[in-house]
Amino acid sequence: MKYWTLCFGSTSVCVAAGAVIGYLMSGAAVAQTVESGQQLQGGQSPSLAFCQERFLEKDDGLLRCNWAVNFNFACFVSYPSNKVVQVGSLLSEPEVVGECDNGERIVKILHY
Repeated sequence: MKYWTLCFGSTSVCVAAGAVIGYLMSGAAVAQTVESGQQLQGGQSPSLAFCQERFLEKDDGLLRCNWAVNFNFACFVSYPSNKVVQVGSLLSEPEVVGECDNGERIVKILHY
């Protein structure tokens, strides 16, 4: 890594230009990846979704369930929602992550 010193009068300013240029050239500022190594596309961020296992249905490439934003909300959403998740947008398979106080099993997925 190279460093250049720029001097202005009696003040010296050291610029770590090599670090900045190396960072930009590596693509780290442009490309983002998720843990699974898949590249994010179109600036989308992965999302987590939770639902009660008994409502989970796979139908014509779609996952239907009572989707909620976190585990606790999934325990209280007692009806299937109109939100669907395309199977092709899944980054992880549905997995049971726990049970509510009433015994309902909660499923989690990671998707775009």
